[in-house]
Amino acid sequence: MKNKLRIGLGPVKTAVLLAMMTATNGCHKPTHVEAKSPTPVHLVDVTLDSSSEGLRYSASVLPFAQASLSFKSAGYVTQIKQVVGADGRRRDIGSGDYVSRGSVLAQIRHQDLKNQLDQAAATLGQAQAQHVEATLDYERAKALYATQSLIKPDFDQAQARFDSTLAGVDQAKASLHQAQLALEDADLRAPFSGYILARNIELGNLAEPGSTAFTIADTSAVKIGFGVPEYAVRHLRLGQRFNIHLQDDPKEYSGQVTSIGASADEKNRVFAIEVTVPNPKSYLKPGMIASLTVSGVQKAPSPAVPLSAVVADPASPGRYAVFVAREERGKWVAHLREVTLGETHDSDVAVDGVKPGEKIVAVGAAGLKDGDSVQVLP
Repeated sequence: MKNKLRIGLGPVKTAVLLAMMTATNGCHKPTHVEAKSPTPVHLVDVTLDSSSEGLRYSASVLPFAQASLSFKSAGYVTQIKQVVGADGRRRDIGSGDYVSRGSVLAQIRHQDLKNQLDQAAATLGQAQAQHVEATLDYERAKALYATQSLIKPDFDQAQARFDSTLAGVDQAKASLHQAQLALEDADLRAPFSGYILARNIELGNLAEPGSTAFTIADTSAVKIGFGVPEYAVRHLRLGQRFNIHLQDDPKEYSGQVTSIGASADEKNRVFAIEVTVPNPKSYLKPGMIASLTVSGVQKAPSPAVPLSAVVADPASPGRYAVFVAREERGKWVAHLREVTLGETHDSDVAVDGVKPGEKIVAVGAAGLKDGDSVQVLP
């Protein structure tokens, strides 16, 4: 009976197993993933840009000299230089006003500093009186010690007091001199003729030592500063003249090189150049944008690519890259490569990081990723 039952259940188990296997095979049916189609692109060869055009630079106009003025002593502001405004009314001097060298721009309360001066004078008088007394004692002690009428410890004590009071007199004199200077510096004067760029105090303010009260600039001449690469600095010399232009100003200004950097900047590897331009009528204002051209300089040939080939480097924010295309196993593959941008000329830009003759994706680079296959269009 048991054998018949086992034989009778066999077909049922077989059917169940077959059904489970069928279901299992259906769940693990491999999924077919379609390969990404090559991206159509246009390629260009990296070329060498050896343009002999002049190097054009833009720079801000800077004052010939600029100073931040502050009081040496603390005190309440009791006076600020007055000028007549455009409306005919008198007002405190401020930004844009011209002052002559030595002009008193502001004052702090003199009485506080006079009190300090009087106190220093009294201290000096007291120190001098003590020193006179110590001098008499010392002279008497020397005479007694010479006749062996005074023991050595008493003589040493008289000499020490003489030396101590002498040092006290010197210290009191220094304090008095310092108090005199502080009183003189209560008047803040212009160190040179120029224009006020900023005033940071008001009448009644407590002026703090070292806190800028005025900023003044000498614009009788202005400086144009810019940086040039190594191959250009060889063509510059002190005294060399340049023509300067301003935005929206047809007038041409002339200046000469007054400073050439002795070494290149560690970050951008350029040499600092300074051109000084006479400015007797103050047409050139600090902060204006000036431009000039260094002509006759043969630029060193450098690899150049179209601007359309340059993309943002996804791995390095603020950096740039290009896609270099190579033929691998019968198909073209684009590889991302970081580059450093140089000067632009028309629609091309000089780059550092590629070699002449390499093929660069010029059109279609925006949608590519490193290692993507590309279809080269004619």
